[in-house]
Order: sequence, then C-alpha cells, then structure tokens
Amino acid sequence: MEYAIIVLTEYKLRPNAGATWTERFYIVDQLDEILRSEVNRRAFITRMGAAGLGAAAVSLLAGCGGSSATTAVSGFGDPVNFPGIQGRSQDDLVLNFALTLEILEADLYRQALNKASGRPAGAALDATAPTSPSDRGSYTRTIPTGAFANQQLADVAFLYLVQYAYVEAAHRDFLNVAIQSSGGTPVTRNPGGYNFPLGDDLFSITGLIYAVEETGVRAYLGAAPFMSNAAITNGLLATAVAIHSTEARHSAAVAYTLGLEAGPVFALAGVTPGRRVTDGVAAAVGAPYRQQTFQYFSDPAVVLNAVQPFFG
Repeated sequence: MEYAIIVLTEYKLRPNAGATWTERFYIVDQLDEILRSEVNRRAFITRMGAAGLGAAAVSLLAGCGGSSATTAVSGFGDPVNFPGIQGRSQDDLVLNFALTLEILEADLYRQALNKASGRPAGAALDATAPTSPSDRGSYTRTIPTGAFANQQLADVAFLYLVQYAYVEAAHRDFLNVAIQSSGGTPVTRNPGGYNFPLGDDLFSITGLIYAVEETGVRAYLGAAPFMSNAAITNGLLATAVAIHSTEARHSAAVAYTLGLEAGPVFALAGVTPGRRVTDGVAAAVGAPYRQQTFQYFSDPAVVLNAVQPFFG
C-alpha cells in the first residue's frame, strides 16, 4: 500500500529521524497492517470478551515492569503534555489519557442512546450486547429523526448509536483491566459526571457524536510519540492502533449518515484544523497523500482542553 512505500522511503532518507510526525506515521503504517490482516471492529470486541479480557491485558503489558523506560515512579506526571493525568511511567500516562477519553466517550454514547430511546439519562446499558450487525437489542428510537437526508440514513444512525455504545464500553473496560493488570492505577469516572449538549433529535445527537469520535481518532495518533520503545514490543502499540482504527471507522460511518465526506470534516472546538501525518512526509520526499481521517492528529493537551467542558 502507498503508506508502506512512503514510510520506507522516509526511513531510508532519514534513518535517524526523530521528528514526531515520523513516529506518528509508523502508527499509520501499523494500522495498514492491521487492516490487511482483517482485524475489524467485531473481532476486536470478541478479543475483549469477558472470558479473555484479563488474560489479554496481562499478555499486553507483561513486559513493562522490567524496562527502564517504564519503571514505576509514584506520582509520575507530565503537566505540559498530559495535564491532570497521573501514572507510574510515560506509558501509564498514555494509557490513562486513552482511558480518560474512553470513559467520556462511553458515557456520551450511553446518555445519547438513553435520550434517543426515551430512557432515563442515568440508565445503564442493557446487559446483553448486540449479537449481529443489524441487532438493536431492546432499543427503539423515540425522538424525531431531524435533518437526515432520508429515513434509511436515520435508521442506520440509530443502529450505529446502539452498536457503538457497546464498542466504546468495551474499549473502556479493556484499558481499565490492562492498566490494573500491569500494576498501575487506572483513572476513574469523573466524580461530577459528564454533561453533554444533547439535542432533541437524532441528527443533532449524531453530529455531537461525530465531533467526539473524530477528536478521539486524532487523540490516539497524537499520543503515539509519547509511548516508550517497550510499547512497540510488549503489544501496547498494536492495541492502541487497533482502538485508533476502530475510532476512525466509527467517525467515517457516522459521517456517512450525516451526509459528510468519510474523512476529517470537523471535531471539537480547539481541535480543528488538525495536522496530518503525511504533511511531513510530503515535505520531505514530495510524496502524494490521501485525504482521510486516519492521518489527522492532535496533541494530548489540546484534546484534554477540548473535552474539559463536558466534565460536570
């Protein structure tokens, strides 16, 4: 694929390049490998099923403790790049940053689904997750559709709302167990909860979800350069890329229902316009690039500032 060609060219020209866009581009190349290997959203959910969740997390981070790059340090922090996030190491900061966003996204989907289906705002997700690509479980839309181009798109948007609510909850739970299994302390839900400006129709709710999803895509890629070298060998990097690819597919699918291009159109305030991984590559080697959501990134501090208004 063109990404692999570009990244190999870049490393030949700059074998010792340390620029952060090069590190981010490695993530995109790894993403292509995952896509070639047919690792999709449903396979990822299966991997994080209740039976194997703990084992997968232990396997993911089993090698972290012995690395000098991930030595546990009580109260370790990086107030410039990860304001308000704590951990034992740099990798802990990245994991807790990701978990902070996944907790928020999972709660957004839960609240949005409750509002769209006429349930109390504080209601938990149904215990049984959807079992097929067309399964809405026991959820039925009760609010107006809004400005969708047609009824079919509105139906698809509601289906995505149901299905992705469980995906985000799975991401949240997986990261929580991964951090605990490595001996770390995961961040917890904001004590004051989360306040989202959910509209009164499905179209407006879907628009907010798109902005948050696109912000999540950029957040994962933006955090990639802060991972240690050990993260590449112990599975942390591959897992982060798998979640990043899921968020990107969510963003593209939700954009489709809204009648938007399946690429970066807008995100939360302060995050747009974003930067592209391929901006650096094009400048270095004159390589062409495609306009799509996988390439855009934002720095962790920018993302944390953008989601702050949602914290109650």
